[in-house]
Amino acid sequence: MKTNRFETFMDAILAIIITVLVLKLSQPAAPTMSAVLNLNIGYLTYFICFVVIFNTWHNDHNLFQMVDEIDNRIVFVYAVLLFVFSLLPYFSTWVALYPEALPAQIMFGLIFLTSNILYNIATYLVKKANPYNKELQKIDLKSLKRHVPMIIILIGFALSLTVYIYGIYISCLLATACWFVLAMLGESGIEDSERFEALFDAIVAIILTIIVLEITMAGAGTWEGLFEHKIEFLAYAISFIVIFNYWNFNNNLFALVHRIDGKIMWLIGATMWVLSLIPYLSTFLAENFNSFVPQFLYGLDFIAVAILSIFTTWALRRANPGNVALIIALDNRHFASTIIIVLIGMLVGHFYYPPAVAISCLLSILAFWLIPHIRKIANK
Repeated sequence: MKTNRFETFMDAILAIIITVLVLKLSQPAAPTMSAVLNLNIGYLTYFICFVVIFNTWHNDHNLFQMVDEIDNRIVFVYAVLLFVFSLLPYFSTWVALYPEALPAQIMFGLIFLTSNILYNIATYLVKKANPYNKELQKIDLKSLKRHVPMIIILIGFALSLTVYIYGIYISCLLATACWFVLAMLGESGIEDSERFEALFDAIVAIILTIIVLEITMAGAGTWEGLFEHKIEFLAYAISFIVIFNYWNFNNNLFALVHRIDGKIMWLIGATMWVLSLIPYLSTFLAENFNSFVPQFLYGLDFIAVAILSIFTTWALRRANPGNVALIIALDNRHFASTIIIVLIGMLVGHFYYPPAVAISCLLSILAFWLIPHIRKIANK
């Protein structure tokens, strides 16, 4: 069978899993940095899961560029793989809440171990289903480096079951780093960006819609009851605007892009991870609107997106050296203005009025839209 519809289905599931993970993060007990840092295992676990899923998608994307046909055995193995990944939100939360519990460690590690085994089986079956595909036959499933992450996780199991309870968790972290390094070393130029754009659109669409789920339901069917949650709706509106603005920018940009490579995909993947935190930070901000730490972290998310976007534009220039229209469109002044405005808001928020940070985030979006029009008027 052809692979297009199967790839779309798989991407949709992975996009949902990636974004649902953030809903499992616990909110800090207080609007302080110490309370935020107390949840460090939860944040690190979410990061590990995001990287593993995105790396699996990245490897699968590269694999399916070479695939001509798949059969029902391949579909079945991928179905089991997706089932295993669908358990990540549950067991990542469990291990984050009880990091010293051996059952939680074991279940978390089993997901990583099983997903690695299943992906290798799927790759083997893909090769077998396409025996005359020379590119696929170059994949060496017996290569030691391919199995290094699995070996690391097995060592972690041995440590957790004997002398060191955190062995599995740390081994999963190391295996994730190993998968990332292998992805970077093994990357190749990718001419077609359609599947990546579809994944990006799916993740952004889900982020946009799950933010509203974090708004507390009005306690009574009255205008007063609804008005009590005005700050939450304000935070939701700002978050919706910034995420939609980023999607619109990328939509216009990719209309000019001729070629992307692995570095571009990982940079945009990192940006998607930062954006995926917005529903979580929006809730933290809305519940503690007059406290500086929630405001600071919300603004920091804006700055991180802007910085990653600047790196992405540099990577796009290198990948498309002869694309004049794209090079002209890659104007980092948009992102520089965001960084400057939000930093000013942080200074004002720290010394005088904490909500100045959220206001500066909104102003940075307005500046992002206005700067191109002002420049056009100035050039006339």
